[in-house]
Amino acid sequence: MIQKPVDPRLLRLSRPARRWVGVAAFLSAAAAITTICAGFLIGHITAGIIEGPTPSPQLFIALGVAATLRGLIAWARHRFGHIAAIDVVTDLRARTLRSLALRDPRTLDRAHWRTILSSGIEGLAPYLTGFLPALAATFIATPAALAVIFYVDAPSALIALITLPLIPLFMWLVGTLTQGRTEKRLRDLSVLSEQMLDLVAGLPTLKAFRRTHAPAKEIERLSHAHHRSTMQVLKIAFLSGFVLEFLATLSVALVAVGIGFRLIDGSITLAAGLTVLVIIPEVYNPVREVGSRFHDAQDGLAATHEVLSEIERPRPQAPSVSTLPPHAAPSSDSGIVVNFDRLSVQGRDGTRPKNLSGTAQPGQITVLAGPNASGKSTALLVLLGITTEGVDGQAIAYGPEPIDVSKLWKRVSYLPQRPALSPALVGEAAELSLGQRQRVAFARELERERELLILDEPTAHLDEGNARIMLQCLRKAADSGVTVLLASHDPLVLDAADHIIEVNS
Repeated sequence: MIQKPVDPRLLRLSRPARRWVGVAAFLSAAAAITTICAGFLIGHITAGIIEGPTPSPQLFIALGVAATLRGLIAWARHRFGHIAAIDVVTDLRARTLRSLALRDPRTLDRAHWRTILSSGIEGLAPYLTGFLPALAATFIATPAALAVIFYVDAPSALIALITLPLIPLFMWLVGTLTQGRTEKRLRDLSVLSEQMLDLVAGLPTLKAFRRTHAPAKEIERLSHAHHRSTMQVLKIAFLSGFVLEFLATLSVALVAVGIGFRLIDGSITLAAGLTVLVIIPEVYNPVREVGSRFHDAQDGLAATHEVLSEIERPRPQAPSVSTLPPHAAPSSDSGIVVNFDRLSVQGRDGTRPKNLSGTAQPGQITVLAGPNASGKSTALLVLLGITTEGVDGQAIAYGPEPIDVSKLWKRVSYLPQRPALSPALVGEAAELSLGQRQRVAFARELERERELLILDEPTAHLDEGNARIMLQCLRKAADSGVTVLLASHDPLVLDAADHIIEVNS
């Protein structure tokens, strides 16, 4: 699918993007005005030096001011463009992560989104810093320059009008070739990334069986595939750059040749001819820049399309408790009761869990116990409204009345197996182990002091000492009236449990 030059969803969903588009339009208009003024000044100053009379000092001062303003505008575009790129990428990444956090983890392609949210979306920076300003200049500077040239020399403007459409035509043709190759490159990179991560995770096993060299051929094959797809994109990009430069240069040359012949027969003044020659590149440069910058930003555009689609994706709604049949689960005037009533979830690997029933009461540590892949985590996801497909039976939280999922999230703390820390802690947490990150996330969830505490395999990455400390904290929370619900098969957790619900598949 061919991407639009500007996805309206980007402007609608990202406030930093909207703000930067307005700034880029203003800077493009200012740059166009200063360039046109500089063109008039250069033309008249040069003609005055050659033909007389000698230009006044005020013209030189005005030219210096115009040049200085042009430099300041270029600096501002570069400076503010990079700031805007950082803000937009950070905003989109955070919103996408919040959206993915509500997705069913059983169906989430982690390798794909890891690539999209890292190297993929970072490619949006050239689009924001280069393409959008060039596009704004195309709609502002190009018409303004054409109008001025038409006022000064109509024949030159006619040549520009005839040759100008050739640049976007060839830009569209080359862009059609680039789109599919860019998406293929991202897919190859996702596969290579996932393969490498699996290899790193399995290195201890491979080393134990002396098979560390076995995956080398597969890694080499994937690397060559990524190399080929990248080179295909680069070849098209170089081709497009050559075509755009050739057409723009040829178009300016045609205008210059026409002016030269008319200067010979005296049908145009030297001042007018020089003015047109200075301004005419501004007719083609923005369009040419749009083409070259567009190819630079293809990775970012492909990733942004998926990011915006994910942000806008309608969320599956968990069934409202008001539509569920009456249930005899006990209620609590203080605290939250969680009840599983013959809960079964149909997945790719069968029904897991199957006919799960049990109740978690306030003031108790309740554990969903069972072997790996029995459906413990899935039961928690159903309770939280994250998993909604293939669900039979009920998983409902009660106060005095059943609690709707949307209201439950305001009263629950949830610690998944692989917690994601706050964006403010990303730099500090980069070197933390998974167990350390889990302890940090657990401490932050306790600080929220919610009525229901849900933890999925909380001690899986902890040593025995830290696991006992965590269980002591959970015991204090339960003694204060919190409903503590865990999914685990750790013997330490089972020994600390007040109530165990067996999960079978």
